[in-house]
Amino acid sequence: MRTTATGHRNRGIGFPSPPRNRCPRLSIRFAKSGRGTHGRQTTPVLRSGPATEDGRIAGWDQRTSRRRNAVKPQYHIPAMTTLKYLALVLWLTAGAAEVRGEELGGIGVVLSVEGQNIVVKRILPDTPAAAQKDLHAGDRIMAVAQDKEPAVQVGKLAQTTPLLRGPMGTTVRLTIVPAGEDDSQSRVVTFVRGHVEALARWGDGVLLTNGIKAPDIEMAALTNGRRERLSDYAGRIVVLEFWATWCAPCQSKMADLQTYSGKHPDWKGKVVLIAASVDDNKEVPTKHLKAKEWGQTHNVWVGTEAIRAYHISGIPTAYVIDQQGKILAANPKDITEVVNHEIRARQ
Repeated sequence: MRTTATGHRNRGIGFPSPPRNRCPRLSIRFAKSGRGTHGRQTTPVLRSGPATEDGRIAGWDQRTSRRRNAVKPQYHIPAMTTLKYLALVLWLTAGAAEVRGEELGGIGVVLSVEGQNIVVKRILPDTPAAAQKDLHAGDRIMAVAQDKEPAVQVGKLAQTTPLLRGPMGTTVRLTIVPAGEDDSQSRVVTFVRGHVEALARWGDGVLLTNGIKAPDIEMAALTNGRRERLSDYAGRIVVLEFWATWCAPCQSKMADLQTYSGKHPDWKGKVVLIAASVDDNKEVPTKHLKAKEWGQTHNVWVGTEAIRAYHISGIPTAYVIDQQGKILAANPKDITEVVNHEIRARQ
């Protein structure tokens, strides 16, 4: 078992899997390819982490089915096209992780993509950005520079967020255009990276890859508060969707999930659709689900341990897990295609 950057050990479900390669260092989120050297995929909505220019590559490993000896095809999953995915600029809190002996820090901003621009959505409290007051909601970030290095033009979250993260106490320079101004009013502001408590509960954004044992997380059912574990659903295909009431893109994903059981009656008894809320408490999603009448999914609430175990740094994030408790796909473009292929392969 590999210990995550947060110090929690992932517990697998189902049958034993082959040993995984250990990550030699924890700076994996700076990898420039869609699938880093550490065997993990990147998420489409990143607070910081590696990604390809066109987004994340997610698919299935080519392996042999036990019953039919069918080779599973490898899927290339293109980037999601939603324009306003929020991305928290993530850095690990004090004592959580060290990279080459240096504790990581950040400046404390929430970013969004609006058209072709990286826009500051919100300034987090008690952060370097909040204390300095040089950056405001609505400002556009045009370029980022590390200390005295040349500035890098930015236009994508997957490119921007890793640049804002770095060793505590180091400087990062942002070329910004104040809200409502044109490019001629651009200016450079400098921040010293610091500690941000608000993001301690989030993962590193480097999603688990195909064939990896799915962590056996604890969940609380929102219908009755009963505690359960993911391993309770071993033997069935699990669609695990992480979402929150405050996440706008999550709402359409949740609405789609409600239709799956009706569209695919052959899934009955074979597939379980788990909608895992990452809201701060159970009461908020319970009220939201009742108001939306979203009862076709198995609705649960998960805490920090589950968020970190699945390396969630942005939502919505979905995993498809096979009957043996192994990851089939992370954030697949078409969940139904993945599930149907797995059902056919097991017949």
